[in-house]
Amino acid sequence: MRKFLFRYLILFLLACLSAGGLQAQDLQLNPLFSDHGVLQQELPVPVWGNAKPGKEVTVVFGSQTVSSKSSKEGDWMVVLAPLTASAEPAEMTVTSEKETITLKDILVGEVWVGSGQSNMAMAVKNTLDGEAMEAQALGKRFEQIRLFKVPVEGADVRMRKVESDWVLPTAQNVASFSATAFYFARKLSDDRSVPVGIIQSANGGTNAYSWINSKTLSSDPVAESIRSYWNSTVKAHPAAMEKYKAALAPWREKVKAAKAAGTKVEGRAPREPLGPTHVKRPAGHYNAMIAPLQPFAIRGVIWYQGEANSRLPFYNGYKDLMLGLTEDWREDWATATGGEVERRDFPFYMVQLPNFAGGDSVGWPMIREQMLKFWQDGKNTGSVVSIDVGDATDIHPRNKKPVGERLASFARGNVYGENLVYSGPIYKSLSISGDKAVLEFDHEGGGLRSLDGEELRNFEVADADGNFAEATATIEGTSVIVKSESIPEPRAVRYAWKNNPEGINFGNREGYPASPFRTDSWEE
Repeated sequence: MRKFLFRYLILFLLACLSAGGLQAQDLQLNPLFSDHGVLQQELPVPVWGNAKPGKEVTVVFGSQTVSSKSSKEGDWMVVLAPLTASAEPAEMTVTSEKETITLKDILVGEVWVGSGQSNMAMAVKNTLDGEAMEAQALGKRFEQIRLFKVPVEGADVRMRKVESDWVLPTAQNVASFSATAFYFARKLSDDRSVPVGIIQSANGGTNAYSWINSKTLSSDPVAESIRSYWNSTVKAHPAAMEKYKAALAPWREKVKAAKAAGTKVEGRAPREPLGPTHVKRPAGHYNAMIAPLQPFAIRGVIWYQGEANSRLPFYNGYKDLMLGLTEDWREDWATATGGEVERRDFPFYMVQLPNFAGGDSVGWPMIREQMLKFWQDGKNTGSVVSIDVGDATDIHPRNKKPVGERLASFARGNVYGENLVYSGPIYKSLSISGDKAVLEFDHEGGGLRSLDGEELRNFEVADADGNFAEATATIEGTSVIVKSESIPEPRAVRYAWKNNPEGINFGNREGYPASPFRTDSWEE
């Protein structure tokens, strides 16, 4: 009888624990606060979690001691005053009543979020420099870099937390982390001599609409085409699912047979169609992968996405949608503090799409233009060129180090106020002189250059009727002179206006390639 009662008591306690009736520890920190983390320097730093309702919670970090009382729901938040960068591991202690949580190995430096689709999610191990990075990680080369990877999820409402934590830059962790984000963090840490925490929140194949908030999705004019598209998609979903299920069964049999025979499976698995519960649904990733990060103190965001928006009806409105997305993130980051921290127009920098022969011949150059306008029309926005480091045959080019390093240079010049060249030439103006088109540029750096010493390539001129022809282009001082024998009266110029322009060689002395551009606004 005593043995039976003991078993009953154990089962009862386990049931209470699983139901939330009892908790092993009522005091909790949001998972963004863990051992090996990085806190943002020079800005207010919110720290938050859960505790028993109505209890005082005290956070101690360095010389600061800050207290708050948990709400009736058990939520609490304190805000640390701006911190000074430090590579010395520190402890943070959080106490409430008799409970204490101690975090170890906390650094203070720069914290950035890396988001987007597959080219942001692409791991270091899959890049040209992957093996070298793993070897350097084994040699403890990256001790001032810390990594946080957000699990891929989708949700219809704002999630409160993500199940992850900060990790050290071991060879294994570096190898599996976002390459673009890691190369950015590596360059920034080296050049600024500061710890860098980088948060990866990305998923392949995602349209930008997956990363906007629900309010923008439901009511903002910039999302009108998305609402129309999604309504049609949801309407067609039942039939699409039936087709998918019908194709899935024979595919599984094919995989099973290939495995039994020890042969490679030919073809591709059928892809689940988009629908109301799909992980990539509009606002889904925002709610599950961005909202839970708020209001963690960050310096800014780097973004590599756009492939999924490079076709109709998406590419024409990409700039406006991304400016709306940027405002979503900035506003919600502040709102999440409940008024404790002022709104910041934190920097948001994106990567222009690289060269790729499989890209839509119209949408690919058009969306690059939208990305440039995102920089030009936005506030604290930016765009870096990658058209010279792509792969004609692979939508996921392996040369990611220059991309991350260009983002870091852009940040150094704009966020940190360093006096350096951080961009290639950006088209400024056109004038016509007889049979010559004369172009002027911003961001000339130390001077306009042919990057390989050969004649400039990928320039075209057009007449008044919109007929384009290949053209010669020569650098004369701060100008580029473009002309073609077949166009005696030029009216417009385009540069690298293709999905896969070959032999990109127009840039500046610092080696930054020029952004593709067109001087016309003719419809494609």
